[in-house]
Amino acid sequence: MRHVTETTKILAFVLPMAFATPMFAQNVTITNGNGGTVEKNRDCARENGKVVCQTATTATTAKGQTVSKNRQRTTTSEGTTSTMNCVGPTGEPGPCSRTVQITR
Repeated sequence: MRHVTETTKILAFVLPMAFATPMFAQNVTITNGNGGTVEKNRDCARENGKVVCQTATTATTAKGQTVSKNRQRTTTSEGTTSTMNCVGPTGEPGPCSRTVQITR
């Protein structure tokens, strides 16, 4: 009888999913000691030699003021393009709005 290690079991489960799943998401919410929160959601899709990741971050103070940042990053064999937009507590776009293109 052959002994299968825990690492082998994990790899046998995770590796097929990594190649078969075209999208993945990561979500986290952090609450600080004063009751404010930061929520970050990230979704990525891989398709036809291109990866597109969208990240949305929202911070809320204990008094209810909210600011947000949204970013989309697209990577191809020719380079990476990243676009970021921010919204301040008044609902108006903030100064972090920018578009950056990195090429190889």
